[in-house]
Amino acid sequence: MRAVAFDYRDTLAEFRWDDDLWRAGVRAMLAQAGVGAGETERAAALLRRRFADRDPRDLHELDYAAAVADVLTALGVAASAGLVRRCIEAEYRAWAPARHVHPDALALLDGVRGRGLACALAANTFDPPELFRADLRAQGIAERVDAIVLSCELGVRKPHPAFYAAVAASLGADPADVFFVGDRVCADVLGPAAAGMGACLAGWYRLDPEGRGDSVPICTEPLQVLDILEALVGSGSPGKI
Repeated sequence: MRAVAFDYRDTLAEFRWDDDLWRAGVRAMLAQAGVGAGETERAAALLRRRFADRDPRDLHELDYAAAVADVLTALGVAASAGLVRRCIEAEYRAWAPARHVHPDALALLDGVRGRGLACALAANTFDPPELFRADLRAQGIAERVDAIVLSCELGVRKPHPAFYAAVAASLGADPADVFFVGDRVCADVLGPAAAGMGACLAGWYRLDPEGRGDSVPICTEPLQVLDILEALVGSGSPGKI
């Protein structure tokens, strides 16, 4: 084993959904476009529809800029690329109180690299990559990883096989030499395993209902991952599911 890849949401950090923040984000978006707060519920419903209408089998990342442009157009706003970008950034900033890095996340990343292993962050996100990466720098995560792989830059989401191939390539490693850690069985355990990677389930924020079987290794605290890595490195096992 040469490297470890971590999911972000509900793994290294928690994202706490909040209906008030959702509406605040939509209002911030509309304010950038010169649209009054009275259109908040209509705009929110239009955005929700873009998510609800997606085929869950479609593993291509959502084009959020196109979604926002469509909403603005429906509200009678000329949706230039620059305006759409400002609207998305305003919405993203409004969600800042919802993001919370786990108290042990940085120690976990330090522990991985301290064991001579490369480290990557590998996340599904449709947020603008510049904003997401800026948050990772501010949180102290970016400086502790060797690679950052984001679905918004690849155009595909986990569990698309191309995502895991990109993770391995970003680390300069064969898939069999990469261990994946995340909170979703399909995306962070079975998907990596199908790509030839080892994996374990991050269960400290939430336990994916699909992870209750005996076949899925589960960590209930972040630093337990280091114990698994110690065992794998010592045994030479790839740690596959």
